Amino acid sequence: MKPFFIGNIEIKTPIIQGGMGVGISLSGLASAVANEGGIGVISCAGLGLLYPKGKGDYTEKCICGLKEEIRKARKKTKGIIGVNIMVALSNYAEMVRTAISEKIDVVFAGAGLPLDLPLYLTPESKTKLVPIVSSSRAAKIICDKWQKNFDYLPDAIVVEGPKAGGHLGFKKEQIQPIRTIKMRYASMEQNISVNLPKMRNTLWNP
Repeated sequence: MKPFFIGNIEIKTPIIQGGMGVGISLSGLASAVANEGGIGVISCAGLGLLYPKGKGDYTEKCICGLKEEIRKARKKTKGIIGVNIMVALSNYAEMVRTAISEKIDVVFAGAGLPLDLPLYLTPESKTKLVPIVSSSRAAKIICDKWQKNFDYLPDAIVVEGPKAGGHLGFKKEQIQPIRTIKMRYASMEQNISVNLPKMRNTLWNP
């Protein structure tokens, strides 16, 4: 399999590990995948439950847990580490801010439309932002909103298939509109890299 890029990050083994919560996709699994050249992913779902002795309320325990898992992963690998953050989480904003402050390589955001995701970047941030969608309409909405409000476009787009953990997906014949969106924005300074191989249930070539 050929490597691919998300912005200036080269993924030598074209595999993005799924963000499986609660307590499955943590530093151990993520670092193991990263050591093999893929993108290891830490799930933010329910981290407060895994770090019950942390100070403060549930949100503060989740922040503590995410910091700890990212730092554990960094000690185990020099590879690429990402986090999966569901927009539907009550602590979505806190998880995004924490991941970016910890200099995570990639933020994957789904289970809703992450329309404000670029808002959390700081001028020195190098974190790549990757929304997860299951339709061309969702991809277009995100691209339009990000461009208008933040002058920013996704560094990649994850397209979920119909077997993606029970999430709603798309049919094979519906993939063409996604490519059309990529071409529409290709002339902009920051091109979209639509990562069609990351389908969770199959591999597709752009």
